[in-house]
Amino acid sequence: MDLEVPSATLAALLLASTRATGFIVLAPPFNSNGIPRAVKGALALALALVAFPHITDLMPEITAGFLIVGAITEAVIGAALGFIVQVLFAAVQLAGDVIDLAGGFSLQPAYDPMSLTTSGVIGKLHYLLATTLLFTSGGHLLLVRGFVTSYEGLPVGGALPTDQLAATLMTAFSMMFLAAIQIAGPMVAVLLLADVALALLSKAAPALNIFAIGFPVKIMITLTLLGLTFPLLPAAVDSLMDTALDAITSLRSG
Repeated sequence: MDLEVPSATLAALLLASTRATGFIVLAPPFNSNGIPRAVKGALALALALVAFPHITDLMPEITAGFLIVGAITEAVIGAALGFIVQVLFAAVQLAGDVIDLAGGFSLQPAYDPMSLTTSGVIGKLHYLLATTLLFTSGGHLLLVRGFVTSYEGLPVGGALPTDQLAATLMTAFSMMFLAAIQIAGPMVAVLLLADVALALLSKAAPALNIFAIGFPVKIMITLTLLGLTFPLLPAAVDSLMDTALDAITSLRSG
Protein backbone atom coordinates (compact mmCIF):
# COMPACT_ATOMS: atom_id res chain seq x y z
CA MET A 1 0.00 0.00 0.00
CA ASP A 2 1.39 3.36 -1.05
CA LEU A 3 1.44 6.17 1.49
CA GLU A 4 0.56 9.53 -0.03
CA VAL A 5 1.18 12.74 1.88
CA PRO A 6 -0.33 16.00 0.60
CA SER A 7 2.21 18.53 -0.64
CA ALA A 8 0.68 21.21 1.59
CA THR A 9 1.38 19.07 4.65
CA LEU A 10 5.02 18.52 3.67
CA ALA A 11 5.50 22.22 2.89
CA ALA A 12 3.92 23.21 6.20
CA LEU A 13 6.18 20.78 8.08
CA LEU A 14 9.26 22.10 6.25
CA LEU A 15 8.49 25.75 6.98
CA ALA A 16 7.51 25.01 10.57
CA SER A 17 10.79 23.13 11.07
CA THR A 18 12.72 26.09 9.68
CA ARG A 19 11.15 28.57 12.09
CA ALA A 20 11.50 26.14 15.00
CA THR A 21 15.19 25.57 14.21
CA GLY A 22 15.91 29.31 14.25
CA PHE A 23 14.08 29.60 17.56
CA ILE A 24 15.82 26.63 19.21
CA VAL A 25 19.29 27.79 18.13
CA LEU A 26 18.98 31.17 19.88
CA ALA A 27 16.31 30.95 22.58
CA PRO A 28 17.38 29.94 26.09
CA PRO A 29 17.44 27.44 27.66
CA PHE A 30 17.44 25.43 24.42
CA ASN A 31 20.50 27.23 22.98
CA SER A 32 22.90 25.80 25.56
CA ASN A 33 25.97 24.06 24.16
CA GLY A 34 25.35 21.39 26.77
CA ILE A 35 22.45 20.16 24.65
CA PRO A 36 23.72 18.00 21.75
CA ARG A 37 22.89 19.14 18.23
CA ALA A 38 20.93 15.97 17.58
CA VAL A 39 18.72 16.75 20.57
CA LYS A 40 18.24 20.31 19.34
CA GLY A 41 17.23 18.96 15.95
CA ALA A 42 14.75 16.62 17.61
CA LEU A 43 13.33 19.51 19.65
CA ALA A 44 12.94 21.61 16.51
CA LEU A 45 11.15 18.76 14.77
CA ALA A 46 8.90 18.25 17.81
CA LEU A 47 7.97 21.94 17.79
CA ALA A 48 7.30 21.73 14.07
CA LEU A 49 4.99 18.75 14.56
CA VAL A 50 3.05 20.76 17.15
CA ALA A 51 2.86 23.89 15.00
CA PHE A 52 2.32 22.66 11.46
CA PRO A 53 -1.32 21.50 11.90
CA HIS A 54 -2.21 25.11 12.73
CA ILE A 55 -0.75 26.42 9.46
CA THR A 56 -1.65 23.69 6.97
CA ASP A 57 -5.03 25.24 6.18
CA LEU A 58 -3.47 28.69 5.75
CA MET A 59 -0.85 27.64 3.21
CA PRO A 60 -1.00 29.49 -0.11
CA GLU A 61 -0.27 27.84 -3.43
CA ILE A 62 2.86 25.72 -3.19
CA THR A 63 5.60 26.72 -5.64
CA ALA A 64 9.37 26.41 -5.66
CA GLY A 65 9.78 30.18 -5.26
CA PHE A 66 7.38 30.26 -2.35
CA LEU A 67 9.25 27.48 -0.56
CA ILE A 68 12.64 29.19 -0.97
CA VAL A 69 11.45 32.63 0.09
CA GLY A 70 9.25 31.16 2.81
CA ALA A 71 12.10 29.08 4.26
CA ILE A 72 14.38 32.13 4.46
CA THR A 73 11.64 34.27 6.00
CA GLU A 74 10.70 31.59 8.52
CA ALA A 75 14.35 31.14 9.53
CA VAL A 76 14.70 34.90 10.09
CA ILE A 77 11.46 35.05 12.09
CA GLY A 78 12.44 32.08 14.27
CA ALA A 79 15.91 33.52 14.90
CA ALA A 80 14.41 36.94 15.73
CA LEU A 81 11.97 35.43 18.22
CA GLY A 82 14.74 33.41 19.85
CA PHE A 83 17.05 36.42 19.99
CA ILE A 84 14.40 38.51 21.74
CA VAL A 85 14.08 35.85 24.44
CA GLN A 86 17.88 35.56 24.69
CA VAL A 87 18.34 39.31 25.16
CA LEU A 88 15.80 39.48 27.97
CA PHE A 89 17.11 36.32 29.65
CA ALA A 90 20.67 37.69 29.50
CA ALA A 91 19.70 40.37 32.05
CA VAL A 92 20.27 37.89 34.88
CA GLN A 93 23.81 37.07 33.77
CA LEU A 94 24.49 40.75 33.09
CA ALA A 95 23.57 41.50 36.70
CA GLY A 96 26.06 38.87 37.85
CA ASP A 97 28.72 40.31 35.54
CA VAL A 98 28.19 43.74 37.07
CA ILE A 99 28.68 42.24 40.54
CA ASP A 100 31.81 40.48 39.25
CA LEU A 101 33.18 43.79 38.03
CA ALA A 102 32.37 45.69 41.21
CA GLY A 103 33.59 42.92 43.52
CA GLY A 104 36.86 42.22 41.74
CA PHE A 105 35.97 38.72 40.53
CA SER A 106 36.34 39.76 36.88
CA LEU A 107 40.12 40.08 37.33
CA GLN A 108 40.38 36.28 37.04
CA PRO A 109 37.56 35.05 34.77
CA ALA A 110 36.80 31.34 34.64
CA TYR A 111 36.69 29.28 31.47
CA ASP A 112 33.23 28.00 30.65
CA PRO A 113 33.43 24.72 28.68
CA MET A 114 29.73 24.93 27.80
CA SER A 115 29.91 28.23 25.88
CA LEU A 116 33.67 27.94 25.11
CA THR A 117 34.23 31.42 26.53
CA THR A 118 35.55 33.02 29.69
CA SER A 119 33.05 34.56 32.06
CA GLY A 120 32.81 35.84 35.59
CA VAL A 121 32.06 33.39 38.35
CA ILE A 122 29.03 35.20 39.76
CA GLY A 123 27.64 35.97 36.31
CA LYS A 124 27.75 32.30 35.38
CA LEU A 125 26.24 31.35 38.73
CA HIS A 126 23.33 33.72 38.12
CA TYR A 127 22.81 32.28 34.65
CA LEU A 128 22.75 28.69 35.92
CA LEU A 129 20.35 29.60 38.71
CA ALA A 130 18.06 31.40 36.25
CA THR A 131 18.11 28.38 33.92
CA THR A 132 17.23 26.10 36.82
CA LEU A 133 14.38 28.38 37.86
CA LEU A 134 13.14 28.45 34.28
CA PHE A 135 12.86 24.66 34.16
CA THR A 136 11.46 24.21 37.65
CA SER A 137 8.78 26.87 37.14
CA GLY A 138 7.71 25.53 33.74
CA GLY A 139 8.88 28.64 31.94
CA HIS A 140 10.29 26.58 29.07
CA LEU A 141 6.79 25.28 28.38
CA LEU A 142 5.47 28.83 28.28
CA LEU A 143 8.17 29.68 25.73
CA VAL A 144 7.03 26.76 23.58
CA ARG A 145 3.44 27.97 23.86
CA GLY A 146 4.52 31.48 22.91
CA PHE A 147 6.36 30.13 19.88
CA VAL A 148 3.27 28.26 18.66
CA THR A 149 1.10 31.32 19.35
CA SER A 150 3.42 33.45 17.21
CA TYR A 151 1.85 31.91 14.09
CA GLU A 152 -1.34 33.86 14.83
CA GLY A 153 0.42 37.20 14.33
CA LEU A 154 3.12 36.00 11.95
CA PRO A 155 1.48 33.45 9.62
CA VAL A 156 3.43 31.57 6.98
CA GLY A 157 3.68 33.64 3.81
CA GLY A 158 3.16 36.94 5.61
CA ALA A 159 5.46 39.94 5.38
CA LEU A 160 8.38 40.30 7.77
CA PRO A 161 7.54 43.12 10.25
CA THR A 162 10.98 44.75 10.29
CA ASP A 163 9.77 47.95 11.98
CA GLN A 164 8.09 46.03 14.79
CA LEU A 165 11.13 43.79 15.20
CA ALA A 166 13.44 46.79 15.52
CA ALA A 167 11.18 48.44 18.11
CA THR A 168 10.80 45.19 20.03
CA LEU A 169 14.56 44.63 20.10
CA MET A 170 15.17 48.17 21.37
CA THR A 171 12.62 47.60 24.12
CA ALA A 172 14.21 44.24 24.96
CA PHE A 173 17.67 45.78 25.29
CA SER A 174 16.26 48.54 27.51
CA MET A 175 14.50 45.99 29.72
CA MET A 176 17.69 43.93 29.92
CA PHE A 177 19.79 46.80 31.28
CA LEU A 178 17.00 47.95 33.59
CA ALA A 179 16.50 44.48 35.07
CA ALA A 180 20.25 44.02 35.51
CA ILE A 181 20.51 47.30 37.40
CA GLN A 182 17.55 46.39 39.60
CA ILE A 183 19.08 43.02 40.50
CA ALA A 184 22.67 44.13 41.00
CA GLY A 185 21.99 47.67 42.26
CA PRO A 186 22.07 46.96 46.02
CA MET A 187 25.29 44.98 45.74
CA VAL A 188 27.00 47.61 43.60
CA ALA A 189 25.99 50.36 46.05
CA VAL A 190 27.45 48.45 48.99
CA LEU A 191 30.69 47.74 47.10
CA LEU A 192 30.95 51.39 46.09
CA LEU A 193 30.65 52.40 49.74
CA ALA A 194 33.34 49.83 50.54
CA ASP A 195 35.65 51.45 47.98
CA VAL A 196 35.01 54.86 49.54
CA ALA A 197 35.73 53.47 53.02
CA LEU A 198 38.98 51.88 51.84
CA ALA A 199 40.02 55.13 50.18
CA LEU A 200 39.41 57.07 53.41
CA LEU A 201 41.33 54.41 55.32
CA SER A 202 44.31 54.79 52.99
CA LYS A 203 44.31 58.55 53.60
CA ALA A 204 44.04 58.14 57.37
CA ALA A 205 46.79 55.51 57.50
CA PRO A 206 49.16 55.98 54.54
CA ALA A 207 51.52 53.32 55.87
CA LEU A 208 48.78 50.71 55.58
CA ASN A 209 49.08 48.61 52.43
CA ILE A 210 45.55 49.14 51.18
CA PHE A 211 46.11 46.96 48.10
CA ALA A 212 46.95 43.98 50.28
CA ILE A 213 43.67 44.14 52.19
CA GLY A 214 41.40 45.87 49.68
CA PHE A 215 40.65 42.91 47.42
CA PRO A 216 40.13 40.37 50.23
CA VAL A 217 37.77 42.79 51.99
CA LYS A 218 35.71 43.38 48.84
CA ILE A 219 35.56 39.68 48.07
CA MET A 220 34.41 38.94 51.61
CA ILE A 221 31.70 41.64 51.38
CA THR A 222 30.59 40.35 47.98
CA LEU A 223 30.27 36.75 49.15
CA THR A 224 28.54 37.82 52.37
CA LEU A 225 25.92 39.96 50.62
CA LEU A 226 25.55 37.80 47.52
CA GLY A 227 22.53 36.14 49.07
CA LEU A 228 20.67 39.44 48.80
CA THR A 229 20.33 38.99 45.05
CA PHE A 230 19.13 35.38 45.17
CA PRO A 231 15.60 36.16 46.48
CA LEU A 232 15.22 38.59 43.57
CA LEU A 233 15.93 35.98 40.90
CA PRO A 234 12.59 34.08 40.83
CA ALA A 235 10.55 37.26 40.46
CA ALA A 236 13.04 38.65 37.93
CA VAL A 237 12.99 35.49 35.80
CA ASP A 238 9.17 35.38 35.85
CA SER A 239 8.95 39.05 34.87
CA LEU A 240 11.51 38.68 32.08
CA MET A 241 9.80 35.60 30.66
CA ASP A 242 6.40 37.34 30.76
CA THR A 243 7.93 40.27 28.90
CA ALA A 244 9.51 37.91 26.35
CA LEU A 245 6.20 36.12 25.76
CA ASP A 246 4.36 39.40 25.33
CA ALA A 247 7.04 40.56 22.89
CA ILE A 248 6.99 37.50 20.63
CA THR A 249 3.21 37.19 20.61
CA SER A 250 2.56 40.88 19.95
CA LEU A 251 4.35 40.90 16.59
CA ARG A 252 2.02 41.25 13.64
CA SER A 253 2.86 40.97 9.95
CA GLY A 254 1.72 43.75 7.71
